[in-house]
Amino acid sequence: MRLAVLSDIHANLEALEAVRRAGQERGVERWVCLGDIVGYGADPQACLEQVRQGMAFCVMGNHDQAVAGLGDLEYFNPWARQAVEWTAAQLRPEQRQYLAGLPLSATEGDTLYVHAHPANPGGWGYVLNAPEACTALEATSARLCFIGHSHQPLACTAGGLLSTEDVIGLRPGERYLVNAGSVGQPRDGNWRACFLVWDQGDNTLEFVRSDYDLQKAQAKILSAGLPPFLAQRLAQGY
Repeated sequence: MRLAVLSDIHANLEALEAVRRAGQERGVERWVCLGDIVGYGADPQACLEQVRQGMAFCVMGNHDQAVAGLGDLEYFNPWARQAVEWTAAQLRPEQRQYLAGLPLSATEGDTLYVHAHPANPGGWGYVLNAPEACTALEATSARLCFIGHSHQPLACTAGGLLSTEDVIGLRPGERYLVNAGSVGQPRDGNWRACFLVWDQGDNTLEFVRSDYDLQKAQAKILSAGLPPFLAQRLAQGY
């Protein structure tokens, strides 16, 4: 089976639809989401419904928590806070209730799915470099731990970082921590939508980048009255 792992969609419908097409072209049979369905972008309702209807499951991200009314907005910078408040006003009560009911983590067999640092999923800690990745890996006994939150693709074992440019062969007895990057707002200098395909038959992981209609996504953000910075940063990949 081929499983797609998505994170940090951030209400970017154009990016999400491009990723779904790319996954279908690669024979993806099952989809999971690591949270932050909403926030920043202009299509929270459409993205949320695609996740509800098309994903096997989703865990909670910090923007999901805030939009559901469960998080402290002081945590966010002014642009993110404005987007959270705008997004909450766009969603129907049952959609906010869906976000409020998402779990902080999910486990399937020896695989852990979590939005942020696995040591404290609700603390929203980042994993940004090799030392932090090793610490995060030590915080779980899972063979595979998939995370998001930083918007930067990353893969590591106890021995150090692995290239995200190459297909990663999963070795027996090795443990991995993998950040799926961001669908809707990459921050690794590459504006293209990022997601991960886990081929469970071949035991491989592949990071996939997808072009999408960037200008359309930007225009929607501006038309919605959201901060222009949120549109500008999409093109810069940060």
